[in-house]
Amino acid sequence: MNRLNRIVARAMASDSATLRAWATAASKDKRLEEAAILAMSSLSEQIEAFAIDRRTRPAVLERAAERWLFRLLWHGDASRWKALPPAEIPLALAAEQDDVTWSWPVNLALRDVAMVLDQTKDPHAKLVARAFLDGTLTPLQSAEASATQALLDGGIIQADEELRAALARWDVHACVLLASAELEVREAQRRQIIALDAGAVHHEMLSGMRDLPKDRRVRKTPVRDGWAEILYPGKQLGLRLSVQDLPERIVHAVREWKHWQGLRHWAALQLLFTDAGRTGRIRWRLEDHLAALGYADRSRRDPKVRTTVAAEVEALTRMELAIYHPDGTVRLRGPVLAVTQRGEALQGSEWALEGMELVIHPVLYEGVRKASGEIGRLWAPAPMELARIDHIRQPHALALGLILPIRWRWALSEEIDYLTLTGAKLMEAAGIEVRNQRPGKAWTALRQSMDALQRVGGLGRYEWEGAHPWSFEGRCRLYQPQWARERMIHGLMPPETVPPPSILTGGEFAAWRKAKSWTQEQAAEVLGVSRWTVHRAESAPEEELKKSLLEALHKLR
Repeated sequence: MNRLNRIVARAMASDSATLRAWATAASKDKRLEEAAILAMSSLSEQIEAFAIDRRTRPAVLERAAERWLFRLLWHGDASRWKALPPAEIPLALAAEQDDVTWSWPVNLALRDVAMVLDQTKDPHAKLVARAFLDGTLTPLQSAEASATQALLDGGIIQADEELRAALARWDVHACVLLASAELEVREAQRRQIIALDAGAVHHEMLSGMRDLPKDRRVRKTPVRDGWAEILYPGKQLGLRLSVQDLPERIVHAVREWKHWQGLRHWAALQLLFTDAGRTGRIRWRLEDHLAALGYADRSRRDPKVRTTVAAEVEALTRMELAIYHPDGTVRLRGPVLAVTQRGEALQGSEWALEGMELVIHPVLYEGVRKASGEIGRLWAPAPMELARIDHIRQPHALALGLILPIRWRWALSEEIDYLTLTGAKLMEAAGIEVRNQRPGKAWTALRQSMDALQRVGGLGRYEWEGAHPWSFEGRCRLYQPQWARERMIHGLMPPETVPPPSILTGGEFAAWRKAKSWTQEQAAEVLGVSRWTVHRAESAPEEELKKSLLEALHKLR
């Protein structure tokens, strides 16, 4: 539908009077909607012939539709468009004016196309599949697939009569596009994500973190009964910090946390909770957190970086969340992140935080995982790359990346697969302050943030309605990225993986190995490490496991 609209709009702006008249006729009444339905029906029939798995078929159909050539959907004499049925007029225009360029997908192998053809029971399809596998159709990888006949006639593709008949029956372009779409769906299913709770309380907390003053000016915070308000009580929640026996490093960390680092650390923590099986409980390690943030090895070894990041995460463990009833009375209080175990390491002459066992407040995670242990129904997927967005260069992309998935989930509850926001509300969602003297700078920041979010897979396409784009009154329609749409709308969830063993020390490793009745040699073989690595770890029961052994355990799912 979107491609059809773009083609008609382009024809409407053409210098050709004939094209403008054709586009005007195509956009009359509900012809575009009818043409889109007709095109999808025709495409669906073609896909049906390939025997695609019914569970993934709707997702494959959507991906294929974005690149399918209209000339493969409509066949006829376009010059006689005035005599066509109303619903075919837009299709004829699209077939004539479609400018989609095609090249062989870089991630698609010949065997992928053969596999799609092999799923059918048609003997012609199996013959074409063999031609892909034995290399007969290899020249197609460096040519336009729709030029198959020219390659056959030129002798570049050597084919006997049987193969020519099979190629006449099965359009190679359609085969390649469909195989590419199915491969993308499978890869998207395996994509690592962040599972965000889409409840109103979590949304309000993220909005409050986003709206904290970012100018780093020192402000006096009221302290009452040993607690300092971080987020003043709003409709549903308040956030406060315990200041009793508060170390100076935590005071400094809270100041930094109030800036954009807080949102980035929260995204990293949500990634770690997701990767640990979405139970709301993790064995937090500083190394894992730095990896989730995307820090390079050099930065991870920097003592200053390690101390700063550890302090900023520790600050969260000292904060308490208060949930309120509509009448303003407190319904529930509890730590944002409860610490059940803590580990430190000596750095120089000071102890530094290295690991903790953390439990997130249930109200911030019940949409992801219910108390019964079942997967929750009120959660939203975000890309794992969100935690790696630079909070200094693209802070507003970070804010949008955390807020939009929740808002899409709410829209989906109303059976709407997109989100519509005015320019003013979009600015608010991104946390951009509009200064009257320089509004252009604010709109530039918004555009750059949306583009950055698209690059990491946190936003699909967006389009402005009406004649006032990039304005406070204008209305912007925002769509989920395709991979997220497939999870939320089509229900294509990845197989639930078993979280890796939660083991941090040599003593815990020895207990885990003995529980499995493995010798040290057997454990080393299963993990793909040397026996000496296992022996050395168990010889130091109080020490943290080395990186090689932790990585081996992480891969053991």
